[in-house]
Amino acid sequence: MIKEDLPKISGKGMYIDDLNPMNTVYLGIVRSPIARGIIKSISKPEKALLTLTWEDAKIYMPVRADPETLKQSNIVKMPILADGKVNFVGQPVLAYVVEDRYEIEDITDEVSIEYEELKPIINIEKAMNSNDEIHSGAKRNISVDKLLEGGELSAKKRAEIIVSRKINQTRIISNPMEPKGIIAFWDGEHLNIYGSFQSSFRVKNDLREALNLPPEKIRVYSPQNVGGGFGNKVPAHPEYVIASIASMKLGRPVKWIETRYEHLKNPTVGRGVLSDIKMYATKQGEILGIEGYIAVDLGAYNYTLNPTTPAFIAQLLTGPYKMKFTSIRAYGIFTNLPPTGPYRGAGRPEAALIHETLVEDLANELGMDPVEIRRKNLIGDNGYVTPLGVKIDPAGYNQVLNEAEKYYRKAREVYKGKGVSITVFTDIVRLSPGEGARVRIENGKIKIFVGTGPHGQAHGDTFSKLASEILGVPQDLIEVITNTTDGVKEGIGSFGSRSATAGGSAVIEACKQLLSKINMPIEKALKEINGVEAEVFYKSDDIFSPGSHVAVVDVDKDTGFVKVLEYYAVDDVGRTLIKEEVEGQIIGGVLQGISQVLWEHAPYDENGNPLFSSIADCGVPTAVEANYKIYVNEVEYPSVTSAKSRGVGEAGTTGALPAVFLALEKITHKKFNKTPIYPWDIIEQ
Repeated sequence: MIKEDLPKISGKGMYIDDLNPMNTVYLGIVRSPIARGIIKSISKPEKALLTLTWEDAKIYMPVRADPETLKQSNIVKMPILADGKVNFVGQPVLAYVVEDRYEIEDITDEVSIEYEELKPIINIEKAMNSNDEIHSGAKRNISVDKLLEGGELSAKKRAEIIVSRKINQTRIISNPMEPKGIIAFWDGEHLNIYGSFQSSFRVKNDLREALNLPPEKIRVYSPQNVGGGFGNKVPAHPEYVIASIASMKLGRPVKWIETRYEHLKNPTVGRGVLSDIKMYATKQGEILGIEGYIAVDLGAYNYTLNPTTPAFIAQLLTGPYKMKFTSIRAYGIFTNLPPTGPYRGAGRPEAALIHETLVEDLANELGMDPVEIRRKNLIGDNGYVTPLGVKIDPAGYNQVLNEAEKYYRKAREVYKGKGVSITVFTDIVRLSPGEGARVRIENGKIKIFVGTGPHGQAHGDTFSKLASEILGVPQDLIEVITNTTDGVKEGIGSFGSRSATAGGSAVIEACKQLLSKINMPIEKALKEINGVEAEVFYKSDDIFSPGSHVAVVDVDKDTGFVKVLEYYAVDDVGRTLIKEEVEGQIIGGVLQGISQVLWEHAPYDENGNPLFSSIADCGVPTAVEANYKIYVNEVEYPSVTSAKSRGVGEAGTTGALPAVFLALEKITHKKFNKTPIYPWDIIEQ
C-alpha cells in the first residue's frame, strides 16, 4: 500500500470543490453552440453580479513555444472570450458571476446571442487543401510549417526497399476523474489561486502574462488532491483568467468548477495527427532513413504549447533505431474544433505507432523475423545522436528487447492463431530545464517543498523515501508539500514523465546541502536546530527510457470485437523508486494505449458538432473491457541523474498503442490506417 493513497481510497481526499471560502461567488460561462460564425449581438443577463464579454476583457491566452517556432509560424492566440467570432463548439463567449452556483443554468438561459453561421472546416486534409481561411492570412490553414532534415540525405539513393504508411490518429478527450476547477481571490494585494493543477508555476506564469501582473502578486496553490490530469491541467485556461478578473472586480473569491459536459468540449484535446511516412532500407534489412510529413490538428487556435507538437513528433520518428537520414515536413493545421494539446505521451505514442508500423512492414516485405529486424537496427546501449541531432543517453535497449523476446517467443507457441506482436520504443523524459526543491528542519521534523504537482503519482512517498535515504531520518518524520508557488523560488511541474526523476534529484541535492549546512548528526540537529534549510534548482538535460512490449489479442470473427488476452511490458526504469507506483503507472498507461486502438475517439459531424455528451460516448473503457492479464518487468539501467531513475508515466501508453495495433493486424491479416479500429473495420471485406 502506498501511504498517500489511503485518504483517497477511504473517501478522505480533499479536492478543489471541497474548498469553500467565505463569501464565495460562482462563475458561469456561456459557450458557442456553433463551430464557426460571426457574433451579431449579445443580450446580457439582468440578475448577474458581474457580466463579462470581449469588450470588457480584451485578453488572449499565452502560447508557449521556442522563439524560432513563434517567429516562423502563423500564431493565432485564443481570446479568453470570443472576439467577435467563434471557431469551435464550446468556445467561451460570455461570462457571468452569481451568488449561488445553482443559479448558473438559469442565468445561462437568460442570455441571447445571435450568430451568423459559417461553414466550418473540421478535417486536417480538407483544411490543408482549402482556400477558405479560418484565420485571415493563414493560407491553407497552416499555422506551423517546418522542414526537419538531417544526416546523410544521399543515402536514400542506396535504398532497395521502400515501405510507406499513412495513418490518421483520431482526436481523444483527456478524461481525468476530476474535471478542471479553480478558486481565484484578489485580497487587495495578491491574486490567490487554488485549483486542480499539474503545475502551479506554469499556471502562475500564464496568469502573469495574461493579466500583466508582477509575479510577486500571484500565489498559486493546489488542494491536497488533484484527480488526474493527463496533460490537460498543466496550463492556465480562459476560465482561470476570467475568474481572476472577476475576483479583482468584485473583491470576493470566485469559484469555477467545470462540468463534465464542458470538459468534453474544452481545450485541450489529445492526438489528432495525420502522418504519411516512407521508410528506406536495404535488402539486408538495414534502415537507411525516413521521409514524409506529419500534420497535427491544432484546432481553432494556437493554445498552450501546441505549436511545438508537429516538430516534437517529427524529432521522435526515428524511435530507437539507427538511421542515416531523416527528412520530415511538420505541419500544424487550424480546424474548427477545440484546440489540441498534450495528452498522456504527448507525441511519444504517436511517433511510436508511426515507426513501429513501418518497421513491421519492412520485416514483412523482407520476410525477416520482427525481433531480428529490430535488433539489427537498434541503437545500442551506449547512447546515440539521431540524424536530427537528438541526443539519446545510454540505456538498456538490448536488455529490454532481449527480455521481451523471451515472452514473445513463448506467446507465439502458447497462443497459436492469435495476434502476437512485439514493439520497441524509447520515451523522452522531459527533465529540462530541471526542478526546484527546498528542505527545512522545522519543529523536530523535516519539511520538503517541491515544485512538481502530483495528480495521481506518489510524490509524497517517493520524495520522503529519497530524503530518508540521504538524511538517515525515518519517513514518518518527513512531510512533503508539493505544487505551491510559495514552496520554492523556482519550479516547473508534473508532466513528461519527469516528476520522480527531476523532482527526486532536486530533493536529493537539497538534502545533501542541508547536511553540509548543519555540520552535526541529523538526530542532534532535529532536537537543537529550527529553521535551517537548503534550496536547489536541479538542472538536467532530457533523458530517454526504452521499452519493449508484447501484446496478445483475439478477435471474434462474427462481431469484430477484440479481446486483449495478455500484455507484457518491459521498461528500463533506471532505478525502481517505489515498485508499486512504477507498476501502477505502466499498467494505467497501457490501458490508455489500448483504448486509443480499440475504443476512444472524439467524433464530430460535418458542422463541427460533437457527437458525444458523456465519457461513455468517447469510448472510455470500463473494468469490463480491461480484463486482460498484464505482466510488468522493470529493467534497471541507472540514469545519470541524482535519482538514477527514468520516468515511466507515459511508457505504457507509448508501447501499447503500436503493440495492440500490430497484434490486430497480425490476427486479421489487414493493414489499418487509423485509430480507433472499430469492429466493422475488422469484419468488412
